[in-house]
Amino acid sequence: MKILAKAYLARKPDLVYTDKGTAIWKTAVAVQGRERGKDESLFVEVLAFGALAEALAEADLKKGDLVQLEGRLQTETYEAKEGGKKTRLTLVLEGLALAVRPRKAEGEAKEAEGEEDFPPPEALPF
Repeated sequence: MKILAKAYLARKPDLVYTDKGTAIWKTAVAVQGRERGKDESLFVEVLAFGALAEALAEADLKKGDLVQLEGRLQTETYEAKEGGKKTRLTLVLEGLALAVRPRKAEGEAKEAEGEEDFPPPEALPF
């Protein structure tokens, strides 16, 4: 199933390589949802492979960045450390774009002490 969604990066992306040299870019995102007046977030694992993975690693994305995702959803079943089977939702990327929320240039004054380059904590879904 192909999807297109906007989400916040829930953790810092990581680039790893397989034994055969294939690049894998991994992270997780929080997709905001609304159900009967409640704000809920769905956390989804995100993977990209090959040239796309390497390009994303060079993009210097950080936790909290708002991104637009395009890819296909799949489920994975795995054995949990504490025992028992668990299932997780994974999005295999075919494309990703940073949403229109540019970071401030290095050295540019922040409006408030300790301000981060992403929305205030109360606006984040995690």
